Amino acid sequence: MLHGIYRLGKKTTRKMSTMEGDIIKEGRAKIIFPKGNQVFYNKVQVLNRDLSISVINQFAHERAKEQILKQRKREKNDAIPTEEEIHAHVIDNTQTNGLRIFEALSASGLRSIRYFQEIDGVKSILVNDLDPAAVISIKRNIEFNGLTTDKLIPNEEDATAVMYRHRKEADNFDVIDLDPYGSASIFLDGAVQAIAHGGLLCVTCTDMPVLSGKDPDVCYHRYGSVPYKSNYLHENALRMVLHSIESAAIRYQKHIVPIISCSIDFYMRVFVRVYKSPINVKASMTKQSYVYQCTGCDSFHLQPLGQFNGKTYQASFVDSNIPSGCDQCGKRFKMSGPIWSNPLHDRDMVLKIREHVIKEGAAKYPTKDRLHGLLTSVSEEVVDAPLYYTLHGLCKTLHCSQPRMDQFQTAILNAGYKVSQSHKVPEAVKTDAPNDIIFDIMRCWVKKHPISKKHESDTDSGTIILRKEPKHEAQFSGKRPSANKEKALRFPKNPEAYWGPKSRARGLAGAELASVVEGEPEGKKAKVDKE
Repeated sequence: MLHGIYRLGKKTTRKMSTMEGDIIKEGRAKIIFPKGNQVFYNKVQVLNRDLSISVINQFAHERAKEQILKQRKREKNDAIPTEEEIHAHVIDNTQTNGLRIFEALSASGLRSIRYFQEIDGVKSILVNDLDPAAVISIKRNIEFNGLTTDKLIPNEEDATAVMYRHRKEADNFDVIDLDPYGSASIFLDGAVQAIAHGGLLCVTCTDMPVLSGKDPDVCYHRYGSVPYKSNYLHENALRMVLHSIESAAIRYQKHIVPIISCSIDFYMRVFVRVYKSPINVKASMTKQSYVYQCTGCDSFHLQPLGQFNGKTYQASFVDSNIPSGCDQCGKRFKMSGPIWSNPLHDRDMVLKIREHVIKEGAAKYPTKDRLHGLLTSVSEEVVDAPLYYTLHGLCKTLHCSQPRMDQFQTAILNAGYKVSQSHKVPEAVKTDAPNDIIFDIMRCWVKKHPISKKHESDTDSGTIILRKEPKHEAQFSGKRPSANKEKALRFPKNPEAYWGPKSRARGLAGAELASVVEGEPEGKKAKVDKE
């Protein structure tokens, strides 16, 4: 066990033995990680923390810019603040108007310690966990980093209770970070109430099997959406999580604006700003859609829940582009959703975040290369094209050979539409081109690269699709879209086997807890014994 090894203010510390635990260094922080998994830690999540630091840091500067512009508007000053002025405002106002952050499920406290040391303008962080073993670890790690608990405040409490206690505007947090083991859905109601106007809500969900369609009933009661097992499952999962956050927010006359939404490894990570605006809440129904997915091919259609007729918001008419059966293969549709169908990202913000990551480099961000690649991929995505096709899926339906990604993208661009990949799936084709253009391109491809007759069948979707003559003549040659792409590590391989979720922390039994806090003041020991 650990027995008060590290003391604040002392220059020397004795080394940890292998029986006691390991010292883990990440960014500017270091933590004592005990053996036996008493407190949760997963090195896969370093990218999650790097991404979070870069986003929150940019949020601090955006928030400062908004405050400066608001002040200058009152002074009738139209001057746009420079980056130097914004940075100075962030630093100078840290003590009076800095970021108040709440980390709801802190485990070892590593995330909060990094936030405090690596993000500009942090006034205080409430470092919370319900597990007594985690709170003991948090206190020890704060001390081990030479920090004090007046601004990095350890707290042992139910996260939802904390957030409900901070519902009043004066008590709101500027940033709330929800990074649970599993789904964040049970925390969303409290989070949208406790976040300040224009504040940043950071949410992680690791229940990918549920979001991917394994248990539609479980997904519905967690997120209020019905999933469908499809090739676009990663983006669909993101959009269901955003739908769930928006649904929680609009109950309190608030709405969300996504900054960046990422599917990474085995989890979803989204960053949204939350605003109180009854007028924008009315428009929420136009940002949610049901998805009609063909059961025979990759064709899909989105049906918005609501529409604006110029005066009022009303229920939508069924889109005339959605036929009773698939217009490509004639098979029936399955309906899923609702999902968030507005943009997933704010491209301008993403580019600013990426610029900051490039500037700071690996000294600040341990996963700099991968983080740069992720942000680059996100910035390249077509913003106004919900969901995507995959080359593999299209070719599997038609039983044909697969074109190169650049050939297929060139054909879409030559047809007059936008196209990109997805930041998660290399074979994804995100485009605003309709289904008939996509399949006309594939029909033209098959004419140039004929398929075997053995796959033909009157009931086969691919056969039905290929029997139709293309109305659009695809052009696969021309300037490749990859020609002007910036070099970046977009789709790296996992660095080692079993790169995924880890087992839950097992915590400590009562006797173990008492042993861990040996050397603590009597009052603290008594509290542990009582528990």
